[in-house]
Amino acid sequence: MTDLSQLLDAAKRPQVVQELASLVDSTISRQSGLTGMALKSAVAAGKKADADAIPKGVNKFLPQIVEELGPYWSAYQASGQQGFGEFLSGREDEVVKAMLEAGDKQVDSMPGPVKKVYSTLRGKAAKIVGPALPEFGRIVERFA
Repeated sequence: MTDLSQLLDAAKRPQVVQELASLVDSTISRQSGLTGMALKSAVAAGKKADADAIPKGVNKFLPQIVEELGPYWSAYQASGQQGFGEFLSGREDEVVKAMLEAGDKQVDSMPGPVKKVYSTLRGKAAKIVGPALPEFGRIVERFA
């Protein structure tokens, strides 16, 4: 039985961050409507200021992600179910809530523009994050 702290190992962490950052980019690119426009504009501004803004944000937030996902990982391993992404999707509401609470804990340490975007779009996060849970879980499982 493994735990998710392996995602923080120096040997794995850069690749975990890279894959999660790619997932963030692809999730953002799929957004549409006013929320999509606002999110894409905010991310473009962030990338203009720092081309590595998303990987840096993922790297900073990774310990909190590991902490929040720990109970879900333990439950998944005990369940005998196949596919952590599908396991997370089956608990979408509670997983998204846990991830948002983790974000809420970190918001004060975020750069000003990121904090503003987070605060503005937080209420729409379930619509943005929920569909990405299967791939998110597959990435986590691959490195755990």
